[in-house]
Amino acid sequence: MQTNADTQVFVPGPLLPDACRERMAALLFATSYLEYCSFGNRLRLPLVALQRRQNIDPFIAHSVGLFDAAGQFNGFYTAATIGEFGKIKTVSYYRDEMHAMDAAYDAFIALHARENDLFVANLAVEECYRGGGLFNVMLAHIGTLARSKGSPRIVLTVWENSAAMGIYLNKGFRSRAVFDYAAELFFDRLHFMELALPGGSQ
Repeated sequence: MQTNADTQVFVPGPLLPDACRERMAALLFATSYLEYCSFGNRLRLPLVALQRRQNIDPFIAHSVGLFDAAGQFNGFYTAATIGEFGKIKTVSYYRDEMHAMDAAYDAFIALHARENDLFVANLAVEECYRGGGLFNVMLAHIGTLARSKGSPRIVLTVWENSAAMGIYLNKGFRSRAVFDYAAELFFDRLHFMELALPGGSQ
């Protein structure tokens, strides 16, 4: 399905209806290894509901929904500077054994990211709209956001075995570090990726 950037509409997270936030949580759950992390959670929530509570709602101010001209929800992204994310108070509801992995991931990001980098925490497109250019539309929007904040780089993490890895590489992102903590668990490695913006320092 081809898309026209002129017909796409971006809606700030706080204005997104509840149904869209539910879809965001479902997309997030479907695009990572969150099932293992989520079962046995301390709130005893269904797994997608847990992702909304933990990874969507606290960051909704930095999320943006993408809609087509017919008003259909196409996907979303969540992005802010590292400094902005650092001001958000979050609580992990995963079972206790996951806390060490979370702490290791946070330390990995802190080691490789800078305060004013724009960090893309989530980016997902509804399956029925994939392959139509929406990734490019969202990436352009993210680039505009990064420049408005004076960020020298767009950074994110992506799993090595995911289809997204090749897409980001084709868009000019480079892998700068690898998070091996969970490699034996997921048989996959998480890459810290960067896209240096014109005029930004490397």
